[in-house]
Amino acid sequence: MTDDFDFWLGAWRGTWQDGGSAVNTITKEYGGKVVVERFVADAPETLNGLSVSVFDVKDACWKQTWVDDNGSYLDFRGGFDGEAMALSRQLLDGRAVVTQRMVWRDIEDDRFHWEWQRSRAGADWETLWAIAYERIQ
Repeated sequence: MTDDFDFWLGAWRGTWQDGGSAVNTITKEYGGKVVVERFVADAPETLNGLSVSVFDVKDACWKQTWVDDNGSYLDFRGGFDGEAMALSRQLLDGRAVVTQRMVWRDIEDDRFHWEWQRSRAGADWETLWAIAYERIQ
């Protein structure tokens, strides 16, 4: 369980539909207990972000905190089911409960797909951002 994110370690080039791209560098730090992500998007809009992920033994799940240069703070929890990693969070949008999640899927040694999705009040998942990643290191 504590090595569930090892597939993500390294440096990756991500591209998405509107011509956007980013470099995402993932390391294990603090005695191998913390997975640190440094995300730098360079086109068409810049976005710099950082996440830290840890496996919480007490709660038996992964927890991740994301912050970025837009002032965003997001907190997630979830895990790996053997085929995909999914971390989610919930928030209120007016009176509706919205669930947001990130999914890493189609994981191979040199590539994977990442999706940012949401579901309003338990409806079907809507993909808002999909990134195809290829390893560069």
